[in-house]
Amino acid sequence: MKIIFKSVFLLLILLGSLNCKQQAKETRQSIAIIPQVAEINQTEGVFQINSKTKISCTKELKAKAEQLAALLRPATAYSFPISETNHKRNVISLVLDNNLNSLQEEAYTLEVLPHRINIKAASISGILYGIQSLRQLLPAAIERKEICKTNELWEIPCVSITDSPRFKWRGLMLDCSRTFWSVEYVKRTIRLMSLYKMNMLHLHLTDDQGWRIEIEKYPELTQKGAQFPEKWNEPKAREGFYSKNDIREIVDYATQHNVTIVPEIEMPGHTLAVLACYPELSCTGGPFEIHPFFKGPNVHEDIFCVGNEKTFDFIENVLSEVFEMFPSEYIHIGGDEAPKARWEACQKCQARLKEDGLKDEHELQSWFIKRIEKFVSANGKKLIGWDEIMEGGLSSTANVMYWRGWLKDVPEKVISEGNNIIMSPTSHCYFDYKYENISTMKAYRFNPVPDNITKEQSKNILGLQANFWSHIDRSEAGVDKQLFPRILSIAELGWSPENSKDSTLFKEKVFIHLDRLKELNVNYYPDSTIIKN
Repeated sequence: MKIIFKSVFLLLILLGSLNCKQQAKETRQSIAIIPQVAEINQTEGVFQINSKTKISCTKELKAKAEQLAALLRPATAYSFPISETNHKRNVISLVLDNNLNSLQEEAYTLEVLPHRINIKAASISGILYGIQSLRQLLPAAIERKEICKTNELWEIPCVSITDSPRFKWRGLMLDCSRTFWSVEYVKRTIRLMSLYKMNMLHLHLTDDQGWRIEIEKYPELTQKGAQFPEKWNEPKAREGFYSKNDIREIVDYATQHNVTIVPEIEMPGHTLAVLACYPELSCTGGPFEIHPFFKGPNVHEDIFCVGNEKTFDFIENVLSEVFEMFPSEYIHIGGDEAPKARWEACQKCQARLKEDGLKDEHELQSWFIKRIEKFVSANGKKLIGWDEIMEGGLSSTANVMYWRGWLKDVPEKVISEGNNIIMSPTSHCYFDYKYENISTMKAYRFNPVPDNITKEQSKNILGLQANFWSHIDRSEAGVDKQLFPRILSIAELGWSPENSKDSTLFKEKVFIHLDRLKELNVNYYPDSTIIKN
């Protein structure tokens, strides 16, 4: 009898232990926010959304209230009426609070009580990020676009959150040149970025494989430069361009989601699509023909002729139209992988080099970049270039995007000269690479601030960015697998405090978020890769 009693007692203890572990797991799941918030305190109780739940806001936050309601309505089938009346109970309250001006622009506070939810910020962008954290506190089923029929309890754990980003620049580059992506796909990308508090979408719009943006002064750029010759039998979905109306639609949509669209117009290299249309801007005069990435040289020797003044007329005319389309303070001008062979053999380029007392073709490229930057700055914009713009001398105001991860001294050189830098090295941030090369956890281990950089110097690091080049994966499902889930690492590194970094917790959160990605129809890479080092 004693043996039976003891066995039952042990069984009860075991069941109790398992129940406690399950409760602990459920608690962790309920606050699995990516990126990790700066400060969070969980208290007893939950707020339960029901058919009577309302949203209150002032007129200036009406658009954000509508966004919140649009997120919640499909799965719940509740109406979520919006009003300026700040009800005491069963309400989600959105408030702009000047008392929070001491926090960063994108900062917010989120307070979930059993009877109400308060989201406060000093800016509209902060309110949006508060909404995104609230969204992640709900079950993944909230992402469904139809009524959830699983009798889901829309419960939100009671928490108090104060949150703000570590870096200003939390970016993703999408290569639209080698493969054209539809307006709808770009908008979907914007929505996913916003969910994870990423705020810079860098669109690589021009390259050897295609010119993807309408320029009224040069119609041939899109009539010819946006289409592959028929002999390549390229699917029509992989070619095309964005009209000015398309760009306005994308920019407006991005603004609603607190994402800035940063355009890149490549120069002086990666310009075959331009030269195919206007061969007189080259050193040789052509002829030229664009081709899919793997049907010719990866990097073409033919680039803009910098000894020809018509080249600068063209660039300035193009950039003038680009400035009008994109309100971004930053303009990316490429500057990478520019072979110098054509310049070495070109009489016009050599004459330019001698007239300006330049030592070599590297200094000629630096002269070119500095001349373009003067034009960019004169139009109230800031220039960004890939790290090759350092070669031959760097302008004092240029911003550098560091990509050549094998050159370990680049960040220190850029920062020591007082320039700003965006970290996107091949070692951790190139998401066209296979997961065997850059796993989710390897990306998470990246330190955007190198060890040899002082705290004061770190202020010159604007942030970090994931880059996706579209020469290999050329379908939307393929891009999904390359970006997700490892882009969640970049999102967390860009937003969360350095001292919050926790690999074990992050792994748990990513596994939990796979359910949310599934609800969002994201074709993520198999989750087994997350546990890899």
